[in-house]
Amino acid sequence: MTSPTDISELEPVELEMAIGQLGMQAFHARQIYRWIYRRGIVDFAQMTDLSLDLRQQLKQNFIVSTPTIEKRQRSTDSTEKLLIRLNDGQLIESVFIPDTPRQAFCVSTQVGCAMRCGFCLTGKMNLARNLTAGEIVGQVRRLAHTLGLAETSFNVVFMGMGEPLHNYDATMKA
Repeated sequence: MTSPTDISELEPVELEMAIGQLGMQAFHARQIYRWIYRRGIVDFAQMTDLSLDLRQQLKQNFIVSTPTIEKRQRSTDSTEKLLIRLNDGQLIESVFIPDTPRQAFCVSTQVGCAMRCGFCLTGKMNLARNLTAGEIVGQVRRLAHTLGLAETSFNVVFMGMGEPLHNYDATMKA
């Protein structure tokens, strides 16, 4: 038995191909993406515009991994730092900066960092591992829905934990 495919790791075209292999229509990929990324719904049973049979097939073949928020700290200027737990238990940080023209999420691309820059505490942690594209996107999805910004415009900046160019492929896919 193969393990379920994590939709968080798939681009829309990849999801179309994956569900096509199960005999599903390609347009369902757009519906699934809307449920996950616009509405924040990751439980297939709640995706009510999909047939019951399709929801059952999704449950059998796919998962949507989603990080959890362990801790939130808010500063006097309304900037929020969030400690996020990944599915394997590793912790990363993300920051929401509301006081910018389009609001900004600063997201991590690695757990720790190998650069060891003297001014940065993350470098003292050393590098534990790179994040996957799905984990990077999962941070943005979690922040957008936690902060009520899923339907608004915002910027994403890759300047949380880690050096994005040292995790180039996953960062670019995200």
